[in-house]
Amino acid sequence: MAKFVSADEAVRHIPNGAIMLVVPMPSEELYPAFHRVYSQTGAPKDLTVIWTAGLGPFSTERRGMNHFAYPGMVKRIVAGHLGLNHEVGRMIAQEEVEAYNLPQGTLCQLYREIAAGRPGLVTRVGLGTFVDPRVEGGKLNRRTQPCEDLVEVLQVGGEELLRYKPFRPQVGLIRGTTADPEGNITVEDEALCMENFEAAMAVANSGGIVIAQVERISDQPAKPHAVSIPGIFVHYVVVAANRHAHPHTLFTEHDPSYTGGARADLEREFQPMPLTAEKVICRRVALELGDARRVNLGVGIPTSIASVAHEEGILDRLTLNTEVGVLGGLPQSGKNFGPAKNPSAFISQAAMFDFYDGGGLDLTCVGIAQVDGEGNVNVSKIGPKIIGCGGFINITQSTKSVIFCGEFTAVGNRTAIQNGTLQILTEGKVQKFVTAVEQITFSGAVARRGRQKILFVTERCVFKLVPAGLELTEIAPGIDLERDVLGQMGFRPLIAKDLKVMDARIFQTPPMNCRSAGE
Repeated sequence: MAKFVSADEAVRHIPNGAIMLVVPMPSEELYPAFHRVYSQTGAPKDLTVIWTAGLGPFSTERRGMNHFAYPGMVKRIVAGHLGLNHEVGRMIAQEEVEAYNLPQGTLCQLYREIAAGRPGLVTRVGLGTFVDPRVEGGKLNRRTQPCEDLVEVLQVGGEELLRYKPFRPQVGLIRGTTADPEGNITVEDEALCMENFEAAMAVANSGGIVIAQVERISDQPAKPHAVSIPGIFVHYVVVAANRHAHPHTLFTEHDPSYTGGARADLEREFQPMPLTAEKVICRRVALELGDARRVNLGVGIPTSIASVAHEEGILDRLTLNTEVGVLGGLPQSGKNFGPAKNPSAFISQAAMFDFYDGGGLDLTCVGIAQVDGEGNVNVSKIGPKIIGCGGFINITQSTKSVIFCGEFTAVGNRTAIQNGTLQILTEGKVQKFVTAVEQITFSGAVARRGRQKILFVTERCVFKLVPAGLELTEIAPGIDLERDVLGQMGFRPLIAKDLKVMDARIFQTPPMNCRSAGE
């Protein structure tokens, strides 16, 4: 039976050198106890901390995963995403910790393999990217280079695959809403499902301890269908002192529309987008939606595609979703990315990535930081800044139609739309289309062997990935090919014989009437 204890008492049960799975939800009662106890006792130390998704806080503030950014207390980090946690990034850059970045989806799926005692996760996900041991093996700094590989290449039936190796976690940190007297955990007021169940079973079956933070306890047994994490997998329960320590996100303490507790008026969520470069990009992507129904939108410009789809009257035919396990509704953007207002269903993050890996998505639109002539894309490392791949590798390797989108150049790119043409007012100082990407988050070589439709959409032109490389297929009205496109690239792309001008409707103020046009 689970014991109800304080956060500090729970942390005191964690052995030195433990491998710890942290389900990255804002458990601000439990996480701060780690450094508090470590400062008082010198333990637990030399921890390996593993988490899947990015949590925040987008700064050096000691919140979220930054609670684990203490050298000595932590020896190794294995994470799906790191860029939101500046203290974690600093620690990695300063060689104070061993660090690996593995795909978000494969990590949470690996938990299930560990729980079942299977020999790791065998998958195509990651082939040809920086997590492939023949490239970088997901190792993030010099300190990690001599450390063991966490991934290996296998040949199965003549096909190359990657095996993500299993390990034995000793500690799991999970989260729910209510714990009953037996330690059964329900999640009725959680904004996300995540991989709580998979992590708890992996740790419990490995002989470790599972610590759950909850908002409240009940003196009545939970209804069986409501239980998300059975009490047989839970050893200690920590009750949050208040909602501030158990918020929906680090930036929204409580929003009942995230959980089905209330319905938001989604009409109020949309403000008309001005006709800018961002809207041009989103409109061009909207023309690709066609018969797509199951759509994933990434962080940044891609999230605004929902606004254009609403304006065009086609949002209602899409089921938007986020990789953390939220289906339907309106996914949130910016710092609150992950939850959705008015979601229709929650599934575990591991199950969501099963859906993605199996080709269940019709279309995804994600951002770009760098692209090269081979069609490789980098979003995970820019100069010294370590961001991490998150769910990018899983999603882009398996979705039927993949659209990479973003402004053509960065840092100072200023444009205007005048009389249906695009004008470059100030050219960006940083090229995005480069001779060679700094890190391969999406492998053009692997993609060109498959059957996906892959486009690169910017405000001034569109490229398509073809067997021979990147091909320029469309150019915006008002744009000079040599000066504004080819002259701002680190390589010369293929140019389609029938190079087209982008659809004129994109650069006009009225809606494009996608629905009535059957697009």
